[in-house]
Amino acid sequence: MQDDQKLYFPIDLTIYDLYDWSKPEEKFRYAQQSIPFKRGLQKQNSKTGDLVSCNEEEIAVFRYHDRVYAIKEKCPHLGGPLHLGDIEELPGNSLCVRCPWHSWRFDLSTGQLKQPKKPGVCSVVYPVIVKEDGKLLIGFDQFDQKYFSAESSF
Repeated sequence: MQDDQKLYFPIDLTIYDLYDWSKPEEKFRYAQQSIPFKRGLQKQNSKTGDLVSCNEEEIAVFRYHDRVYAIKEKCPHLGGPLHLGDIEELPGNSLCVRCPWHSWRFDLSTGQLKQPKKPGVCSVVYPVIVKEDGKLLIGFDQFDQKYFSAESSF
């Protein structure tokens, strides 16, 4: 499916499968989960986003109200697992994911690093379409190059 010059790929989740970070009452529906951490780094227990593989990319997926956000799984700082991060609203209504390893915060709409302030640092975000039946599609600019390589095995 193509829309606005993007290629959209379906994933094996619906909006109804995702934890809704805007509803604190949903926290009781989900078990606490420990976050893998390195010695000396913050350890937390929290709900998580979901991790999907789509177009050869690992992507963290989050729901907030009726919106679904998709961001590259690995934090650009040191590769922390963003799908295990918490969702936070920063001043100015910026919705961010906080990396569980070092608490870097990335805007889920733009990918821009919001905290700490480091110009030019950003993550990759992907547009998401929510179909009427709740199915999700993630948008890309192009097919992954692997699909055009003669050495690839499918």
